[in-house]
Amino acid sequence: MQLISMLLFFAATAGMWIWVVKSRGPLNIWLANLGAAVASFIVGAAILILCSRWLTPDIPFSRAPAFALYTLMAYIGVLIGTWLFMIARCNQEQSPFYRHLAALACSLVAALIALVVSVTIFPLK
Repeated sequence: MQLISMLLFFAATAGMWIWVVKSRGPLNIWLANLGAAVASFIVGAAILILCSRWLTPDIPFSRAPAFALYTLMAYIGVLIGTWLFMIARCNQEQSPFYRHLAALACSLVAALIALVVSVTIFPLK
């Protein structure tokens, strides 16, 4: 069963990566590969969690992998969402380097706050 779970994980990861890179549109190839890496890891981890639960029902299921996946998804969502919000809100006459530096600082602070709040409210048991 572990072999089937790992094969499904790699198939989902590869499929997601190929789909994101093929449908990147005018996006830079580096950004498309970065987005594909993050998306394929999340989809692959979700498939691995589901397969371990469905294919081995007699083994006790731990909630730790699902909790780690949800925490990672929330962290990445806050990081990217704040980054994009800050890029859109900055003055367009400013240097792109300054805009991205300010967006990086704000998004890191917001993501760290979201991570601390998430772990504090929902501690891993």
